[in-house]
Parts: sequence; structure tokens; C-alpha cells
Amino acid sequence: MLIDFRVRPPYKTNLTTSLYNKPAPSPDPTKQSIFLIGKERVPSAEARSIELFMQEMDETETERAVIMGRKADEYGSVDNDEIDELARAYPGRFIPFAGVNPNLPGQVEEIERVAAMGFRGVGIDAGWLRRPLYHDDPVFDPIYAKCQELGMIVSLTSSFMLGPDLSYSEPCAIQRVAMKYPNMKIVVPHGCWPHVHTALAVAIRCPNVYLMPDCYIYIDGFALSDEYIKAANTYLKYRILYASSYPVRSLSQCLRGWKSRGFTDEALQNTLYDNAARLLGEK
Repeated sequence: MLIDFRVRPPYKTNLTTSLYNKPAPSPDPTKQSIFLIGKERVPSAEARSIELFMQEMDETETERAVIMGRKADEYGSVDNDEIDELARAYPGRFIPFAGVNPNLPGQVEEIERVAAMGFRGVGIDAGWLRRPLYHDDPVFDPIYAKCQELGMIVSLTSSFMLGPDLSYSEPCAIQRVAMKYPNMKIVVPHGCWPHVHTALAVAIRCPNVYLMPDCYIYIDGFALSDEYIKAANTYLKYRILYASSYPVRSLSQCLRGWKSRGFTDEALQNTLYDNAARLLGEK
């Protein structure tokens, strides 16, 4: 069994985001996206079928998955009430996180509302806001303070894809947040790639930071991906989490790719289940 710490299922407003509405691949091979290299078909995404997605969860023995709202302006909005609706439609299968955007009114009150509904965390896409922000921008402080108060996990998506330049994925901003709010657990989808060494150093320094390198491990060819694996096998064995970030790949292709890398048996057990369960307060 496994806990997938980030999926974007084919359900309602998720289907309006760029994840499900990508332009046709360029005929120019020099412009081909690295995310398409070796990608197999994703039938549940192609059919936009939540039923097929649930079947894929069962086939991959995915016990539960984290589903996140999104408030990322032009990059897509996924309604928090729909996240709650999906979690209630399949009891025990989904762990809901809310999307928040500091530029919208009432976000602290929204965090209080969703926490009362049973949400376990919030997701922030700082680099994809209409006015891109660094994760340590003071505008986030009321959100972070409320999350720390309520015990909400905060997801800070960070990679070379978010923000107008690579400085927006530099891990030092996350370090400053983690040190300012030491009792707030932070998960980092995409693991700040390509700033791998610095991200690992931040996680060593800050015991409230968990890295989710997702596609930068299970897709072949990304530079420095072995460093995440080395960390999961040794000095950071309890704070590397598995996430498919579906629909980047199908759940089955993500899992096969993850298992094909050089993880020890202990690291596979930790990354695929135990670390997530511990973060959720179940161990």
C-alpha cells in the first residue's frame, strides 16, 4: 500500500487547468517538453474519468492520495469546495488540502473554514500568481501564522517551472519560512529542482521541511536526481515523500519509475508510506 502525496484527479475544475488542456506538441524536436519524453498514455486523464482514476488507484494499491485546491490566477483555479466534495464522495481515499492566494480577500478565514471541514493542509503556488511572489514574501505571513496555529501542513510548490526566472525556486526562501514558523510542517512538491543540493541542505537544517521530488525522480534523465535518492537512503530517510503529481504520468508509470531507481527497501517503505503516515500524525 502507498500514500501518494499529490494528485490532480480528473474532476470538475481540475479539468479546466493547463494540466488537462495542453497545446499539441511542437513538431520542432528542439522544443519538445522533457515531460513528454517516454510518457505513456494516461487513459483516465484522456477520458477525463474519475471512475478510471479510482480504478488506477486500486490497481497501484494507492491507499490514499492528497488532493489540492489551487488559486493560481491564470495558471488555474481549483475550488476548495470541490476538493471537499471529491473527498466525501470516496471516503477514506483522499486527503484534502485547500488552495490559497494571499491576493484574495478572506484567506485566513478560508483556512479556518476548511480546517473545520477536515482539510489537512493548504497549497500555495507563489511563482504562478498574477504578480509572482517568493515564498517568504511578508504577504504570506498571516496565512503561515494561521496554518501553524491550526496544525495545517503547507505545500509550497517549487521548481524551475514556477516563476519568471529560476530565482523563484531557490530554496533559501523556504528556509526562511521554515525557520520563522518552526512548528509548521512544509512539503515541497518538485523538491526545488534544479536547486537540489541547496534544497537538501535546507531540509537538513529545518526538520519541518519535507521534499517531494516526484517527476524529477521517476522521469529518466533529470540532472542531480540521484542526490534525492541518496538522501532518502541515508541522511534524510524520514523526510522524502512519494508523489505522482498525476497527470504528469499515469499512477502506474510513476510508481514503476520510482521503484526502478536506486532506493533501498527501507527507503521505498519510507517514501511510499511511512513518512507520509508519520507526517499526518498516524505513526
